[in-house]
Amino acid sequence: MFGFSFAELILVILIALIFIKPKDLPEIAHFVGKIFYRAKRMYGDLKKSLKEMEGELGIDELKHELNRGIAEEKAKLEEEMTVIVDMYGNEHHVPNVKKVRPDLSEEEVELEIKKHNEENLKLN
Repeated sequence: MFGFSFAELILVILIALIFIKPKDLPEIAHFVGKIFYRAKRMYGDLKKSLKEMEGELGIDELKHELNRGIAEEKAKLEEEMTVIVDMYGNEHHVPNVKKVRPDLSEEEVELEIKKHNEENLKLN
């Protein structure tokens, strides 16, 4: 919380116990609790007002249109590219075989791929 690790928090508490009188600890704890509560409430109010402004400005529709455009462009790219996964699980994007060799039928493309895969296995 607030960028403090548990160890740092314990260290701060130990230092506070050394430098603060035990009778003042409840007052200080009460004060710190109020400060944290107010900060949390202010953060919640700010978050709520930003959500309202987002709705008024139409940010949601803009996000939707942006995501839709990205998805359309990605689909176009995937149509132009073929994804090949090697034996190590790495993905390689290569030009679509159908565009490189439009003269081959589906069966011929599959046979060519199979032949090249077998050759690659022999080399490894």
